[in-house]
Amino acid sequence: MKILFFNVSTVEKNIIDEWADAQQIAVKTLPVSIDYDNIDLTRDFDAVIFYPGKSFQTDENLYSRLAENGMKQISVKSTGYDNINFEFAEKYHLTITNVPDYSPESVSHFTVMSVLMLLRNLPRYLDNPETTQRKEFMGRELTEVTVGIYGAGRLGSLVAKTLKFMGARVMMNSRSLKPELIESGIEFVDFKQLLAESDVLSIHVPLNKQTFHKFDFDNLSLMKQNAILVNTARGEIVDTSALITHLQQGKFQGLALDALENEDTKGFATNPYYQSLHKFENVLLTPHIAYFTKAAVRDIAITALENARDIVIEGKSENTVVQ
Repeated sequence: MKILFFNVSTVEKNIIDEWADAQQIAVKTLPVSIDYDNIDLTRDFDAVIFYPGKSFQTDENLYSRLAENGMKQISVKSTGYDNINFEFAEKYHLTITNVPDYSPESVSHFTVMSVLMLLRNLPRYLDNPETTQRKEFMGRELTEVTVGIYGAGRLGSLVAKTLKFMGARVMMNSRSLKPELIESGIEFVDFKQLLAESDVLSIHVPLNKQTFHKFDFDNLSLMKQNAILVNTARGEIVDTSALITHLQQGKFQGLALDALENEDTKGFATNPYYQSLHKFENVLLTPHIAYFTKAAVRDIAITALENARDIVIEGKSENTVVQ
């Protein structure tokens, strides 16, 4: 059996090589993304792993080429698979797997760190250390604020429990109630109440048709004037143009954005949204690194490899999202 693994970083390569040796499976790694220049390399392999770019949303030919090359599956090396076109995958009989679970502490702890930094106005001090006066901006403590969590999956639940333990009032909005969270004193509310009452609001949902631009101009308008918004999920969940308009009008104590719209195609520093947001001293911008810890990277790489192996050898995987 042979696996072709795209989008491999230096850190991931060592993990992949160790797994390949232990499993006695040949794995070829490439640091580049899959595209028309290299897609035919898959012809010599049994399985392929990569992070799909936006072209996989609309370009049917990418799926047909993989099928022609003998691929039966695509192992997505992330939790999110919003760039996969389900219709095309099913048409060409490509089984899609993802990595639903990896170190939840990576993103959750990053989120908590971001919340604390914004409550204490640290981005303002760090952005202009020479001109900002020592006591120019008074911070708020967790015990003084209501934190809203949008999404009660593993990440959102861990953030909620952590911030509740640290003294915040915590509210959540999700498709289903979590009795264990309710028992701990966490409140479940509707989306409008979450927006209206949250001093801090953190996003922890996948990107799909229901969540695309969920935080549009009107919904952002319902948030408190000095609210804090944290997004470590997907950039497209927030209508960034609307967000910038609100910032220009003086809304928000602070923003922490680890995900931006069009980050896959535009890069980070060259992304027009980054360039606009970077001008605001109360905005903390990071290049989608909330997950990036040794434990999380190892979990993602190994799960993606095991998904590919299981589909080829057994014809199924517990992490199948399209069959």
